[in-house]
Amino acid sequence: MQRLTSNIDLYSKLLLSVGQQGRGIKQHQPLQPLECGRYIKQLMDEENEDRTQVSERLGLGRSKDSSHMYKKRDSTQVTKFLQLLNISEKSQDLAGWGWEGHPKIPFSVILKMINFSHDEQDKILQTFKSNDKKEKLTQADVQNIKKCLDSDSNLAIDDCIEKIMKLKVVDITNLVVCEIQDTLKNFIKSNDDYEKRIIDMLKNNLSGEFYSVDTTDVLITISMDQNAFTVFHEQQLEKGVSYSDFLNSFLEEKIG
Repeated sequence: MQRLTSNIDLYSKLLLSVGQQGRGIKQHQPLQPLECGRYIKQLMDEENEDRTQVSERLGLGRSKDSSHMYKKRDSTQVTKFLQLLNISEKSQDLAGWGWEGHPKIPFSVILKMINFSHDEQDKILQTFKSNDKKEKLTQADVQNIKKCLDSDSNLAIDDCIEKIMKLKVVDITNLVVCEIQDTLKNFIKSNDDYEKRIIDMLKNNLSGEFYSVDTTDVLITISMDQNAFTVFHEQQLEKGVSYSDFLNSFLEEKIG
């Protein structure tokens, strides 16, 4: 795997997504929060830097008060990105910035689940993802589910999700959620059977089982088994590109 600071395109996208370089510019972050967490961890490992040092490198944690400009950097923002790596890998790709719309969930809300088990996280997040009403999952929802669980030891997470979210818990799979770029967007608009065709492209070229494809104007969500999920990420890391760039490039080759 290429060193992150040597991968100029990817390193620039990290800076644009989290650092001062990306603020004040009317554009969406090129990387998703989970990717930022993974690349920050990679950067820390490769450069042997702690959270304060990497905060300095990425332009994070600087006080707006100029009189405090020489104070030690606050590493809270870096810590939040890294905490996303502790969310269940089956569902952590649902973490978003807030502008993407359903099924993405602001990662500040997802971090409220950090003390839930992975099974509980998956059931909350993937049940919400399958909600046709497209209502927002809020921090209050998460807090109320926690209160429900704490109030009665006989209640299971399924009971509390149904009570608070008014939804039946769905079957859990591995999810990949990416932005749709122009070529793939045009393919989706031009083909009524795009879901089947995309599934076939994936099954014919990657190991594992692919279950479903869901799209919005902005996002594509692919449900798959653990084997396919592992292969997907291995190939994405090998290419040294973002999730969205990898998936779009992969499918564009097959679309022709």
